[in-house]
Amino acid sequence: MTTQATGRGTAGRWAAWLEAASVYLDRRVIAILFLGFSSGLPIMLVATTLSTWLAEEGVSKSTIGLFGFVFVPYTIKFIWAPLIDRMPLPPFTTLLGRRRGWMLFTQLCLVGAIWGLGRTEPGVDLWWTAAMAVTVAFFSASQDVVIDAFRIDSLPKEELGAGAANVVLGYRLAMWVATAGALLAAEWYGWSAAYAAMALLMLVGIGTTLAVREPEPGRGASIAAAAPSSDEPNVERVAPDGLARTLPAAEIERKRGVGGSLLLVVLWLIALEPLSLLFGILSPYHGDWAIAGVLALIGAVALTGFGAWIGLLLHRRDPSAPALAKTLALASLLWLLVELALYGIPAQAGYLGEIYAFGLMTLLWAVVAAVTGLLGYGWAFADVVTPGSVFLVGLWIKLLALVFLYGFFYFSGRAIANFGLVPPEREVRAHLWMRRAVVEPFYDFFARNGVRIAIAILLLISVFKASDAVLTLMANPFYIDVGFSKGQIAIVSKTFGLWMTLLGGVIGGIVLYRLGMMRSMVIAVLVMAGSNLMFAVVAVAGSDGLALTQTALDAGRDLTAAETAARDAVGARILPLFTALIMIENMSGGLGTTVFVAYLSSLCNAHYSAVQYALLTSFMQMFAKFVVVPSSGFYAEAMGWVGFFVTSTFFALPSLLLLWWLSRQGVAARDPALATAPTGSPP
Repeated sequence: MTTQATGRGTAGRWAAWLEAASVYLDRRVIAILFLGFSSGLPIMLVATTLSTWLAEEGVSKSTIGLFGFVFVPYTIKFIWAPLIDRMPLPPFTTLLGRRRGWMLFTQLCLVGAIWGLGRTEPGVDLWWTAAMAVTVAFFSASQDVVIDAFRIDSLPKEELGAGAANVVLGYRLAMWVATAGALLAAEWYGWSAAYAAMALLMLVGIGTTLAVREPEPGRGASIAAAAPSSDEPNVERVAPDGLARTLPAAEIERKRGVGGSLLLVVLWLIALEPLSLLFGILSPYHGDWAIAGVLALIGAVALTGFGAWIGLLLHRRDPSAPALAKTLALASLLWLLVELALYGIPAQAGYLGEIYAFGLMTLLWAVVAAVTGLLGYGWAFADVVTPGSVFLVGLWIKLLALVFLYGFFYFSGRAIANFGLVPPEREVRAHLWMRRAVVEPFYDFFARNGVRIAIAILLLISVFKASDAVLTLMANPFYIDVGFSKGQIAIVSKTFGLWMTLLGGVIGGIVLYRLGMMRSMVIAVLVMAGSNLMFAVVAVAGSDGLALTQTALDAGRDLTAAETAARDAVGARILPLFTALIMIENMSGGLGTTVFVAYLSSLCNAHYSAVQYALLTSFMQMFAKFVVVPSSGFYAEAMGWVGFFVTSTFFALPSLLLLWWLSRQGVAARDPALATAPTGSPP
């Protein structure tokens, strides 16, 4: 009897497991697998695959690094997500419904954009290559938005986990196809044919979109939850106004008047921005004034004048000033995107030389020149304070200043004491959306952690993967320079490397379980930075191949047949070392990603989990995509490959210092309720 009962119990458990696994046979879950493939295919075509193509065409490392700006649409896609969520798009939405209509539109646009990218000639007209890459990134980010919404809307709650697993699996398979597959196709048939083949593979997503059914309205959560309108309730929001608070009368009286942070805002708007504009016009950081520069200058003058007027209104404590200042911040943030586009069009406009960026870079040059001078290196002023570096640093400083300006009127006690806090019902629609989608979740984050801890955490998020991010667009050009073929890169780096990444992710989960969050993060930072030293080992071993490449670049010519054969021989000789490099690098990257995702999830309040997770990942990507990746090429050119890889390990120091400080503040002793990463988070 006991044996029979045990047998029935075992059979019952197996039946329960089989029933749970049967969810993967659901047509909706299977469809998510193919949509995940469609989502993951384009991003690699504008990332490592494109950087390999550019390196092969002889594009400089500094220019390849600037292609990091291509990823901007992935970082800021939350801005136009509400439009995709609500706006009809005839005839697509009329014929197919809201989700399927937008999916088909973005997928058709991706077919054309990927094909168009393959038809460009980077060695002849690099600007068109950049323009098509940004186009691919924009429609890819838009497709990600609607696929996430479709997945959440179409699957019942009990199938969301299976859907998340399938979308990640499809995404990873597509990344492998778009790297290893595209490189092999380019090796055999050329780059144009490789990108044409990738464009045809988007038919997987198109066929899936046409085959699935439109989700029933109101079936599940959607991206609207991250950007609710004033007349739609949001289940993630506990109170009607997540910012509602009052200040003691004594504090209001003490903070009245233009002082403190309000004085900084006023001085920036009235004095620093106009002065910076004048500096840009008069500085040598521009070429001839082409039509792009004139248009950019007109926009900059308009925003600067608008800002100076608002600064005067703030100085006078005019009641209308806060709303106008927030409008200026949003308009200026959008204008930064225009500046990014216009920066790539000759000639570069002088206003791009922000005076605060020029001053900061001059100070940085003085420090670097002094330190490296003691070591026997020489850094010329023009090597550090370049038009590109001034533009990048100025862009980042201005971005932070505009974010501060917008949040000032919600977070600052001085702003509330002088102007009060606008209730939600009096906000205009654009500011209401920003309030619900961005400001409230961030206020909750700061309120729960305290200002000092919250700022330290945000800084940690920004720099945690800096030592990995600096290699984003530099790894494949390095492989090409050493002498590895596209086929070798496809097999070793992209195929073998994929499995090593997955293995590293599993190890990361085990490390988290055994050691806890903070110690796991320290280990992750150390192994990610330490793996860069393996690149230096390969650079030393492949120095003959690097010398051949550099000689040809210095002479402004392609390698001769004999030089190509000699460089290929170097790659074949150190192929085992290359395999060891990929094993170490990808395992450390997989471990770091697992630990980092778990940490981000632990920071989220359950009431704002999807929104806070998206905002935290966007915050992390902004620093990496706006600063680290674009500047990596300049850094590699200045230091050389060996110096670049060795010194990149020091990028881990800020993370280690912040982790030490957070531990001293007792953050490690807390027991945050770890949340599963929202299903809409990037794979």
